[in-house]
Amino acid sequence: MSLLTIFRVSAQGMTAERLRLEAAAANLANANTTRTAEGGPYRRRDVVFEAIPLEETPSFSMTLSQTTERLTIAGVQARSVITEPQAGVRRYQPDHPDADPNGYVTLPDVDPLEETINMLSAARAFEANATAFNAAKELVRASLKLGEA
Repeated sequence: MSLLTIFRVSAQGMTAERLRLEAAAANLANANTTRTAEGGPYRRRDVVFEAIPLEETPSFSMTLSQTTERLTIAGVQARSVITEPQAGVRRYQPDHPDADPNGYVTLPDVDPLEETINMLSAARAFEANATAFNAAKELVRASLKLGEA
């Protein structure tokens, strides 16, 4: 695997995790939104990741044993943002402007704890990708210094 491939994989991971973080933040921000442009309450969004192959390189064991085994390097891509098909949670709030004739309001089915955990997980994964990116950057810097001496 080349160092440029490490940069690509790490950058793709950071982009995908940023989208996941944005979706969780939007879900939290709209946890009480009862009206949207599409009509009805806000519907929770979630990001779906997909592995995408970048290149095939000979594996270390192939180099030693001369077999035809190849190592496929895969990155990640946020393939789609899905919205929950659920109608939401109904709560009795007769004084709410969006209450139905029976006094019930349909609120988004957003769990603040779940969204907070998603945000923390996305932040940690982003940090891990940034660390890998910086490690590869230091390897490049060290390689360039070898040529100076």
